[in-house]
Amino acid sequence: MEEEDTTREVKRLQSTLSPAMKQIEGIARTNVQRQQLIERMEPLTEENEKLKEAVKLMEKNVQRAQRERDLAKSNAKDVEYQKGIVSGQWKTISEQLERTSEQLNSIFEQLGHTSEQLKGISEQKKEYHRRTKAQFEVLELEARTQRGKLDAMVARVRPVLDCIDLEVAP
Repeated sequence: MEEEDTTREVKRLQSTLSPAMKQIEGIARTNVQRQQLIERMEPLTEENEKLKEAVKLMEKNVQRAQRERDLAKSNAKDVEYQKGIVSGQWKTISEQLERTSEQLNSIFEQLGHTSEQLKGISEQKKEYHRRTKAQFEVLELEARTQRGKLDAMVARVRPVLDCIDLEVAP
């Protein structure tokens, strides 16, 4: 008789603990998904930093190119004034400076386009980060909810387990 009661009690406990185990499995899956999201975000953060550095470098190159262009124009005026260059020489130098200016303008435009592309990529990365963060927050909320349910279930099962004398069982 006592053995039947014990068997019934064990079966009852197994049926009570089964949902808790399923919730624990759900929490474990949520934790794995959370870790995967974190792992996917890490290279994006690094890449974003690299893109920021590239943009800064390009901005410095643009400034240097502008200074070089300005310096080239200034040098041409100084040479004309100081040495009294003849008309034919001036024309040649002027054409060279014009070509250089056009080249610098072309480079400046290319850098501007590249900068815009990098800004677009950066915005895409920010949007991806925002969406990933939102997904992570949903998963975290779900994990907290599951944890709360598990804690409540454990609180209901604990008094029953405390009443069982494990040494009596064969």
